[in-house]
Amino acid sequence: MLHALLGVFAGLITPVQTAVNTRLGRSIGSPLRASMVSFSVGLAALLALTLVLGPYPLVPSSAADGPWWMWLAGLFGAAFLTGNVLLLPRLGSLKTVIMPVTGQIVMGLLIDVFGWFGAQQREISLPRIAGTLIALAGFLIAVTGSSLRLRIRDDNTGKAAGKRETAHADAAACAGACGSDAGSRTGMNGKTDLLWSLAGIAFGMCSAVQTALLGRLGTALDSPIKAALVSFAVGLVALLVVIGVTDRTYSLGTALHKGNPWWMWIGGLMGATLVMCNSYLSSRIGTGMTVMLLLLGQVGGGLAVDRFGLLGVPHKRVSAIQYVGVLVAVVGIVLKAL
Repeated sequence: MLHALLGVFAGLITPVQTAVNTRLGRSIGSPLRASMVSFSVGLAALLALTLVLGPYPLVPSSAADGPWWMWLAGLFGAAFLTGNVLLLPRLGSLKTVIMPVTGQIVMGLLIDVFGWFGAQQREISLPRIAGTLIALAGFLIAVTGSSLRLRIRDDNTGKAAGKRETAHADAAACAGACGSDAGSRTGMNGKTDLLWSLAGIAFGMCSAVQTALLGRLGTALDSPIKAALVSFAVGLVALLVVIGVTDRTYSLGTALHKGNPWWMWIGGLMGATLVMCNSYLSSRIGTGMTVMLLLLGQVGGGLAVDRFGLLGVPHKRVSAIQYVGVLVAVVGIVLKAL
């Protein structure tokens, strides 16, 4: 029960951290550079915690016996973060959420079933498969519920308007003449959209892999704090490389000017807490369940941020079907735990 509460709590951090980093990004002028600052703050906090709390030696002998790939947790985290930045302008906000969530849940299940990345292999069963599918459906309903309602309303409005309109002969002629070119362009756009959708699933899988690696790294270092520290260090280096290629500047924009809220600098502390919880939970309840609990907190917290317009986020109406989606996800998680 305590593990479940910790997982949901860690998930609740994500939408709050996103809102904080978004505000920081507006001042800096780049979401990637905002993440750079967030990683730097988190790294400093984790280093201080490690020096104060230990345990010593800081790098135990057991770390040398661990697999080399466990040190790459931060790289997968940076890939997930960068992927979301790339997906948003290409797929829109809805698919940018749906595709990675799907990838996270699917990869979490695969890691548990096959024992990849040193994870404890967990026997597959019908309740677990059903629970995973039900939870996935619940998350998708919670994320897309409001948009689906609006789309249905718009479609009905469009159909009603269509009945009142008549087709023009010249429009039909133009359609006949230009149909081939338009169809070709539509086909190309469809293929591009499919590729980016698959990339979104892959980026989500990176997040689940990071969770598994954090669990293995935390065990080897005998500390989830140290695991988070290593992850942040590797992730920061990866981000600096990406920013050097894309932004070609490390400027902080107007972030240091007066008038900015103090809380926009604490996103890194939230991220550090999230990664520590990831490392702790993954080695105890498995990657799949950790991912599920984090997503539950993330989606529930995201709805709360939208509903109440917290931390400068524009207020958005949350529909009843989205709350139903959260409840469905809870049912799925309970089934998976059986």
